[in-house]
Amino acid sequence: MRFDFDIVIPGNYFCDVIFTQMHDFPMLSAEIYSEGIKVVAGGGALNTATGLRRLGINAGWIGTLGTDFFSQYARNYVQQEKLDISLVRQLDTPLERVTVALSYPNDRAFVTYAQKPPDIVELVMSAIEKVSFRHLHFPSLNVYEAMPELLQICKAKHIRVSMDCQHSEETLDTPLVQEILSQVDIFMPNAVEARRVTGESKLSAALNRLSQITTGVVVKNGAEGAMAQFGSTGYHSRAFEVTPLDTTGAGDSFNAGFLAAYLQNLPIKTCLRWGNYCGAQSTLGYGASTTPSSVPDEDSLT
Repeated sequence: MRFDFDIVIPGNYFCDVIFTQMHDFPMLSAEIYSEGIKVVAGGGALNTATGLRRLGINAGWIGTLGTDFFSQYARNYVQQEKLDISLVRQLDTPLERVTVALSYPNDRAFVTYAQKPPDIVELVMSAIEKVSFRHLHFPSLNVYEAMPELLQICKAKHIRVSMDCQHSEETLDTPLVQEILSQVDIFMPNAVEARRVTGESKLSAALNRLSQITTGVVVKNGAEGAMAQFGSTGYHSRAFEVTPLDTTGAGDSFNAGFLAAYLQNLPIKTCLRWGNYCGAQSTLGYGASTTPSSVPDEDSLT
């Protein structure tokens, strides 16, 4: 069967204003200076979609743009990246979504303003009626009442589904969260998110609990690499040693690398290595998309 897309990524754009080379943290009634600034268009969905396209995967973005400056900046970026936007809804009103990031070598802090876009589940439902694709990736934990129905439709159409977590207050104590995760093929939180969503203090316990709910679990753990559990088989892949400039969007880039390999039916251990490689490479520039993505070769993966 020929698909319109290998994968589609639904989610909202963000325009990121990144202050770089920070030496202190802001305090009330005080002013500090950074030594650099970078403005990039991204957000979890765009970061991962762009990374996948650069890795040679036929990826589409499902999202919404408005009439405001930030939306138009994102549109220009998407067009420059030659990312398909046939599934993007254009509003005739502003849709301002901007994040100011304070970037430090090993972490970052954010301030965000985000107008609420249309229901992402409804956008995905509409896309399923228009085009065909074999994989659907959500860049965050989407806890919506309509999500289980959408996931059932995907299963009936043999569409695999992966889902990142991002910062979410919902935990497995919420029945709807368990219902959603039980229907995704791969859940992809980072270590902090995995512990938070499960309530477990140890990462190994969090991974074990999630693996009892979800078919596949992939956990990103920064300098400790990444681990996964698919069925009864566990995996670990060490991190690449780099000197990070900015870690903003590194998890999104990891997702792009992992999923690019996964869509080619490569072994899970190889998928983890691709993820770690792309995540590490993204930290060498400001924002997830300023460092070009390339398919890793055998030498770079050793």
